[in-house]
Amino acid sequence: MRNKKGLGLLDNKNKDMRLRIILLIFSLLTVLSASTGGYLYYSSLKTAAFQEAERQTASHAKMIAKNLSFSLSENIKSVKTLAQMEELRVALTQRNDHTLARANAMLDHFNENLGTDVCYLMEPEGNTIASSNRADPDSFVGENFSFRPYFQKAIQGTPTTYLALGVTSGKRGVYYSHPVYGNGQRSPIGIVVIKASIGLIEKELPSFSNEIVLLVDPDGIIFISNYHDWLFRSLWKLSPKDISRISDSFQFGKGPWKWTGLKITEKEYVEGLSGRRYLMNRLPLNHYPGWSVVHLNNLEAISKMVSGPLIRITGPIVLTLCVFVGFAVFLLYRKASDEIVRRKLFEKALQESEKRYRSIYHNTPAMLHSVDTKGRLVSVSDNWLEMLGYEREEVIGEHLTRFFTEESCIRAENTIFPEFFKTGLCKDIPYRFVKKNGDTMDVMLSAIGDRDTDGNIARSLAVSIDVTDRNRAEEALRVAKEKLSRHSKELERQVEQRTKEISDILIQLRRLSGNIMASQEKERSAIARELHDELGQVLTALRIDSVWLKSRLKKTDEKAAGRVATMCDLIDNTIEDVRGLALRLRPGVLDNLGLVDALEWYTADFERRTGIACLFEHGDIPQIPETVSTAAYRITQEALTNVARHAVATRVFVILRNTGHILTLTAVDDGCGFNPNEVSELEALGLVGMRERAALVGGVLDVQSDAGGGTRVIFKVPIESNGKRAE
Repeated sequence: MRNKKGLGLLDNKNKDMRLRIILLIFSLLTVLSASTGGYLYYSSLKTAAFQEAERQTASHAKMIAKNLSFSLSENIKSVKTLAQMEELRVALTQRNDHTLARANAMLDHFNENLGTDVCYLMEPEGNTIASSNRADPDSFVGENFSFRPYFQKAIQGTPTTYLALGVTSGKRGVYYSHPVYGNGQRSPIGIVVIKASIGLIEKELPSFSNEIVLLVDPDGIIFISNYHDWLFRSLWKLSPKDISRISDSFQFGKGPWKWTGLKITEKEYVEGLSGRRYLMNRLPLNHYPGWSVVHLNNLEAISKMVSGPLIRITGPIVLTLCVFVGFAVFLLYRKASDEIVRRKLFEKALQESEKRYRSIYHNTPAMLHSVDTKGRLVSVSDNWLEMLGYEREEVIGEHLTRFFTEESCIRAENTIFPEFFKTGLCKDIPYRFVKKNGDTMDVMLSAIGDRDTDGNIARSLAVSIDVTDRNRAEEALRVAKEKLSRHSKELERQVEQRTKEISDILIQLRRLSGNIMASQEKERSAIARELHDELGQVLTALRIDSVWLKSRLKKTDEKAAGRVATMCDLIDNTIEDVRGLALRLRPGVLDNLGLVDALEWYTADFERRTGIACLFEHGDIPQIPETVSTAAYRITQEALTNVARHAVATRVFVILRNTGHILTLTAVDDGCGFNPNEVSELEALGLVGMRERAALVGGVLDVQSDAGGGTRVIFKVPIESNGKRAE
């Protein structure tokens, strides 16, 4: 019996042992599975986070490159404006103490307002004749910088930006050069240069120790960096030939340009001499061909930045799994004990939750309250009491509507309360509370219903937001909008009235301008007739008398006869000048033969007087009204006069066409051209006059021109098939 009992005990012990082994193996497998899953989860998250960090680093590098490009190009427009200053042109063409003083004053003005290092002016040979640092020990005046690429390109007509170490000042700077042109000249008469400091640009670079920003030239020389130990070092190892070429250019001083020790290990990674590895992003720099911005980010810092949050995220997950496994094993041994502990923990958590709820309920910065199904207050928050000025015992058990205005009370009892206790929800209901001191307060109330075990609403949980100030602001805004609308309508009426008045004045001015031009043409015709008829006849009579006198004196006094012969020649020249003046005032061919013959005569006379080849082409032109012919002739006359004065042209084409009842007159030259928006006031008067003549006959005038591309003047006016001007 004892043996059987002993065998039974032994068998139970074996079963317990097997159960413990099974549980131990199960626990180990569970821990191993959780650990493996946690490691795989951590690895995948780390890879994704590292890829996101690389993307953010690339985006940050692009932003830095964009900011550097903007900072290094901000004075391009300024140097162009400085090159157009008249003081600089005069100093280059008429150099004396007065003109140089005016040029220096203009350079000082630009240098002070732009906040740059120095502005200076150079003659075509490269000598500096004026500079804003003329009084400094390292003055540029008298220095020759013709070897600099920014001078060599600008003197050929190409504006240039250039990064270099100053030969005279020994300071880094960005140089902006621009050619200076004389009036009517196509080749530069000198160049102007603005040099800006690099120090201000470097201050804007990131100051993080794990982030290095480099600006390197095409050979890899570091010119700008937030890591100053690498300035004027080479990013990559240079050959002796490259070092000699860089030294001869004087761009970065005399060297030496030590190697930083960086080597490319992978496509986007580099390694330094100390073994530190960096993530590299290299981006081109706008306006500086070959230059690039290199952004290096320490991989160790990136790894720490990625790994830290991941460990904080995955650590609790893995730890929770391990605790869960241990807790599950512990349940197998101590179910009853664990149930008691769990209930105690639950009760404690419930107490803490209730404590937290009460703390949140009373301390939240909002008005909270609860009412029962009869509308009586069962609880209010401390903020609710503070906002309305009551004590808790004064409000608990009171009907909520007691604290409403009469209007809000009626709305709540008749509409809101019945609907709420039916649906269990209301949102953004506007009410007005009455404070204890009698003041009113606008609120926006939202509430949900707290249901009992049967699903019936037992009480409400409501929150009220004070919107008094907002409502007052909205009312003030509405009043302001109404005032603004009335003011806007009044302004529109005044603008409409002023526009009508201006339109009437413009019509009167155009009529006056037409009358003036018509009077001018009549006066020109009268003067031309007087010159041709009266003065011409007098000069002809003088010539007849001179010829008669010459024939009489030829035999008696040869010397007097020679003087008379000279007088005859002078009278002939005067007759020719009077005839030409009369023709230019009002050519008779325009009145007698029409516009085509008048333009043929005028273009031939223009070519004879100026030496500029002038070709006239025309199609089949019908009979044209006198006003249109006069306008076309005067526009051609003014256009060719501008060519002779300003264009520096060698050839002019004048084309007259009639297409689809549209008379088109075009004058095209191959001169230097100009910017129509930048002409002087005197030159603008000629363009205004041509446009006014075109408008008076119902036509339009278009002037097209670009610097160096010649000028095209186009006059179009509609005419009917019989040649009359179309209305």
